Amino acid sequence: MVVGLALGGVIMAAMIGVSGYGWVTLPRDAQVPIHFGVQYNNFAAKRTGLILHPAVGALIYVIFIAAVEGSPGGPSGANSPPYIILPAMLIVLIVQAGAIRVARRRAG
Repeated sequence: MVVGLALGGVIMAAMIGVSGYGWVTLPRDAQVPIHFGVQYNNFAAKRTGLILHPAVGALIYVIFIAAVEGSPGGPSGANSPPYIILPAMLIVLIVQAGAIRVARRRAG
C-alpha cells in the first residue's frame, strides 16, 4: 500500500520535472497539444499546456489516495488498492512527454 502511494508520488514528481523541462526548452510562443481523445486535437498556450498535464496527474493521484483511504481495510492494505490508477498516471506522463515533443517539432 505504502509502495503504491510512493510510486504515485514519484510519478507526480516526474510529471513536474517534464513540465519544467518543457518550460525551459520550449520557445515562449509555443503551443502545447492537449489530449482529449484518441489523438491530439487541441493546442493550448505553453503555460496552460505545461500546467494541465500535472494537474490531471494530481487529480488521479488524489482519487487514488481517496480510494485507498476509503477502502474497508484502510491504509493498512488489508484489501488490495486500485492499482489501475497508477498505470493511468503513467499514461498521463507518457502523453505529457509526447505533447512536449510535438510542441518542440511544431516550434521549429
